Amino acid sequence: MASIRQISVAVAISVLLTLLFWSPLWCGYGFIGGDLYPYFFPQKAFLADRLHAGEFPLWNNLTGFGYPVLGESQTGAAYPPHLLAYYSLDVNTAYNVEHLLHYMICFVGTWLFGRRIGLGACGSILTATVFTYGWFPPRACLEWAIVTGAWLPVALWCVESFVQTRWWRYAIGLSVVLGLQLLAGHFHLAFITQLLVVAYSVWRVVVVQIGVPEDPTIPSKLSRGRFQVLLPLLLSIVAGFLIAAVQLVPAWELKTRSSRATVGIDHEPSYGHLPPLYVSQMVAPWIWYSPQQIRGEEQIRTVAELASPWHWFGPDRDLDESLMRSRAGGLTTIATNKVEAHLYCGLVPLALAVWWLIAGQRPMAPSSRSAERSLPASKSSGRSKSSIVGEPLESSVHFRGESWFWVIAGGLALVYATGWLLPVARFIPGFNFFRGPGRYGIVTTLAVAILAGRGLTMLLSHRAGFGRMAILGFVMWSTVGDLWQVSRMVTYAVMVRQPAIKLRDQSPVRNLLLAETQAPRLFAPGQNLGNLLGVSCLPVYLGIAPAEYSDPKFAGHGMPKPAESLRLVPADADFSHWLRECGVTHILSFRPLDETTWQVERVWQGIDPMLTSAWGRYDAAGQPEPLFLYKLQDSPGRASVLENGRVESSELSVPAQREANRFVVESQLSHEATVVARELAYPGWQVEIDGRAAIAGSSGTFREVQVPEGTHQIAWVYRPFSVKLGLGITVLTVLLLAAIGHVRFWRRCTNHGV
Repeated sequence: MASIRQISVAVAISVLLTLLFWSPLWCGYGFIGGDLYPYFFPQKAFLADRLHAGEFPLWNNLTGFGYPVLGESQTGAAYPPHLLAYYSLDVNTAYNVEHLLHYMICFVGTWLFGRRIGLGACGSILTATVFTYGWFPPRACLEWAIVTGAWLPVALWCVESFVQTRWWRYAIGLSVVLGLQLLAGHFHLAFITQLLVVAYSVWRVVVVQIGVPEDPTIPSKLSRGRFQVLLPLLLSIVAGFLIAAVQLVPAWELKTRSSRATVGIDHEPSYGHLPPLYVSQMVAPWIWYSPQQIRGEEQIRTVAELASPWHWFGPDRDLDESLMRSRAGGLTTIATNKVEAHLYCGLVPLALAVWWLIAGQRPMAPSSRSAERSLPASKSSGRSKSSIVGEPLESSVHFRGESWFWVIAGGLALVYATGWLLPVARFIPGFNFFRGPGRYGIVTTLAVAILAGRGLTMLLSHRAGFGRMAILGFVMWSTVGDLWQVSRMVTYAVMVRQPAIKLRDQSPVRNLLLAETQAPRLFAPGQNLGNLLGVSCLPVYLGIAPAEYSDPKFAGHGMPKPAESLRLVPADADFSHWLRECGVTHILSFRPLDETTWQVERVWQGIDPMLTSAWGRYDAAGQPEPLFLYKLQDSPGRASVLENGRVESSELSVPAQREANRFVVESQLSHEATVVARELAYPGWQVEIDGRAAIAGSSGTFREVQVPEGTHQIAWVYRPFSVKLGLGITVLTVLLLAAIGHVRFWRRCTNHGV
């Protein structure tokens, strides 16, 4: 079992590696690129704004016509680290802190798992380095990758610790870890983790010989049958789901109402696969990765290039284009990209893994000095047993069996990542819900990392003194340099000194729209980016979206384009009708509109620091290009009176909405009429007129209610039963686990005479 001193060293190394890979983030830089600004930052900024206003948001009222926050899940609104970070810090700092923190969690968790399964301290460091910095850094544009994936090795550590010690703290810890991973919001990596945990638990308990301890000093509870060991692990997995019920129940509700309810054109599970030819990146990265993609960080880059000179020979071409042309044996009609298809573990670790599979499978004499040095926790008797203090199993048979488990698990994950199994898997629940089969490469990366750690442990066991330090230095130096270079060559995210998210308060467009007395809805060129302005915005980009957003009527329309680049943007009758149908009140454009054909009023033009930076709106000379903000003069707004199927002149007022879970309309009607709010009609919305419950209805996509004549306040309030049910299950599960932990703790203390 790792000592406090060893754990402290591992934590220190984890911090050092974040400084090497992400030093700009420590200095206040920020990410830009990929899905960060169209998807993740709008969600995080919305969460931060609502938490700072003292409201827990159940409904996101800024993205299109709205969506359930817990249902869509990737906001991670119920994830404790998110709540703490975004309530306490500004958005960019909170994002950076969580990014760095989860890299540390991933590294230390992998190191602890390595130590548990018998890797030496140095072998565990290599395993943690390869897994943490092989699979995750190229995916820096995907927040969920590290935030969710960091918990995978921690879950495996809990399983192995429980099997070795039978201490319930580890079974309860497994439930908490799996629950946290689900609350983080990306269910695909959580699903992969659950599959791996189940497979590893069954293999570890059923296939590996646990045996009956021969030492009478070992408590009799360690001699229980396999079923008594496996059952608590399976129950812990179930408890993990129950802990996350506050997230899962609303997500299931949305899933049944989303485009992912069935496989089809709007949901293709094969997207994001690993083309079979691209598997060669693992052994010949210079064929694919281009060193010309690396920009800046010259000092670290120089050292990294010396550590892994094979990257000097990379091609001068775009990697995504190369992938599109490399479809032999793959899914020729399905798209992918370099990030989803990335799978690289480093050449030196791969060589060590292969060497271990070849040389490490020979039977080892337990009494030999070299065998004892390769198993740091072994006893001098050489007897295979589980220690009550949690020291790793020492049998060489166990190590060989473990190696083949990881060969099989990593191999199956690699095959699935190519998409070859999807013709069958697309009909299996769970597998057909998630896109991106290339993400299964996370299991392959972990498998290679563990085998590489075994290889290094065995290699160092035959060395001492300077030779040992020289081998360790070479392996770590080349591996870190190799993975650092690849993290910069295969990514969509870059770190910049002044990220756009820091400039929100300096945005003139934001200030103008927030000053509107009537709730605005903006049409802007970039999906979701307008949410950073604090206003409702179209078009929409969501991971799991209500089915209404895939309706061609509301899926989104592009701005009309002039016949010549220097001409004003002309009006388009269909597009103008679509804007009004969606309740759009303002248009933000890269180009000036032809105001003789549009019914608009220009309210602002100029440079917006945040939007210009986020969109990269700079000319060839590097000068920022202006933006143009217009107000639609005849827009019915976000609510209107509907008579005889037609929108009549509005007798309504829609005050600026300050709350996420409440939408208010003020009416002054000369006669009874139907009021339509251009907000998504979704289960859980209840309507009140002057504080009294009314009958809520829907007009297709939108909400409606019958309102009597006179002056009234109409308030739609979001009170979803799915959230109440999920929250109740979560609270009861946490209380139950706390009670079990309390009882087991005092029982253990009593048994030990405490």
